Amino acid sequence: MKRILIITALIFSLSTLWAQKGCTDANAINYNMKANINDGSCVYEPLILQPTEYVSELPGTVNETSGIIVFNNAIWTHNDSGGEPAIFKLDFNTGELLQTIRLTNVVNHDIEDITQDDHYIYLGDFGNNYGIRKDLVIHKIAKSSIPPSGDAEVDSSPIYFSFADQTIFEKKNRSNNFDCEALVATDQYLYLFSKNWVDGHTKCYRLPKEPGTHTAEIYSKFDTRGLVTGADYNKTSGSIVLVGYENFLPIVWMMWDFDGENFFNGNKRRADFPYIQGAQTEGISFVNDSIVVISSEDSFFPPRLYQLNLNQIIKAPKSNSEGFKPFKISPEFDIKEKKLILCIEGLTAPSFDIEIYNMSWQKMNQYSFVKPDFQKAVQIEISSESLTKGLYFIRIKQGVNIGFQKAYLSE
Repeated sequence: MKRILIITALIFSLSTLWAQKGCTDANAINYNMKANINDGSCVYEPLILQPTEYVSELPGTVNETSGIIVFNNAIWTHNDSGGEPAIFKLDFNTGELLQTIRLTNVVNHDIEDITQDDHYIYLGDFGNNYGIRKDLVIHKIAKSSIPPSGDAEVDSSPIYFSFADQTIFEKKNRSNNFDCEALVATDQYLYLFSKNWVDGHTKCYRLPKEPGTHTAEIYSKFDTRGLVTGADYNKTSGSIVLVGYENFLPIVWMMWDFDGENFFNGNKRRADFPYIQGAQTEGISFVNDSIVVISSEDSFFPPRLYQLNLNQIIKAPKSNSEGFKPFKISPEFDIKEKKLILCIEGLTAPSFDIEIYNMSWQKMNQYSFVKPDFQKAVQIEISSESLTKGLYFIRIKQGVNIGFQKAYLSE
C-alpha cells in the first residue's frame, strides 16, 4: 500500500512539472518555449494589414449596411436605424441586390448586427447610442421560412432582454457603456459584445436563444482599445473575430485557442487597417475557416466589402508595422477669430495635405502645406468662416500615412 502511494505521488509530481502554463504562440513577444498550456497571456507587437477590396460599392439600398452573414452562397445584410426591418441578399461576387426579406410586425429602431446558427438567423435591434433603451430585442427568423428566390415577408420571434449591470438610464449620447452592435451564436447561446463609448472596452453578455424576456448576464470583459461594431464565431476553427474602429482607424481582433466559449482566455491579436482609415467598418462574417468578409457603411468611402485572410494575423511575424506612423492631431476652433487651429505631431516630411469633411462626409475644404520644421509639433491655422455649427472630420494625409480627428464647432 505504501509503495502504491509513493508511485501515485511521484506520477502526480511529474505531471505537475510537465504541465506548465504560459504563452504558447511563437509569434508573441512573451513566447515561453517551456509552456504547453496556453494561459491566454500572449502579448503581440502592433500589426498593420491591408484588406483586399472585395466589392468596391454596394447598392444604395444597403448604404447603411451594418451586420453581415454568409448564407446559401450569398452575402446577407441589413441597414441600421431608420432602415426598413428587412434583410437583403447580395450576390457573393458582385454585391448585386438579389432578394429582400421583410419582417412582419417589426420596427427597425436600431438593428446593428446579424448572426446565424444551423436553423435560424438572429437580427439584433440593440443599438443604444444614448444608453436609455428599454426595448432591446433580437428577432429570431427560421431559415426554412426564407424562399430560395423572390422578395417575401416572414415572421420572426422576439427575444427581449436587458443588461444585468444597467440600473441607471441617464441619456448620454455616445458617452455610455451600454451601446451594442455585435452578436454571435453558438450551439446553445447568443453572445453580445458591447460598444463601450466611455472606456473603449467590450463586455461579453450571454443570452439564451429562446424567445421571451431575459436578462443578459456579463460573461467576460476585454480591453479592445476601440469600439466593437460586429462579430462572428467559427465553430470549426474554434475562433472568433471582432470588427470595429478606434478614432476612424478600422480594426479587427481575432481570438483563438481558447477554452470552450471563454473567448478572451486564449490568444488575442489585433490588426489595424490604416490604409483604409475613414472606412466605417461595421460587419464581419466568416466565409471559411481562414477568410472573412468585412462590410463598411457609407462614410469617407462608399459602402463596400473587404476580404481578409486570417492567416495574416495568426501567422504574422512579431512586427510588421514599419512604414506607417500615425499622426497625433489636436483640433480646436477659435470662435472669436473664426479659425480652426490644428496641432499635428508625427509628420515625416515637410509637405502634407489637410481635408475637412462635414458630418455627411462631404468635403468642405482642402489645403496643402509645406512646413520645414515638420520634425516638431506643427501648428496650422485655417479660416473657419465658411463652416457652420456642427461636427467636422479633419483628415491629414502625407504619402501612405493618414490621420483622422473630429472637431465640433459650437457656434
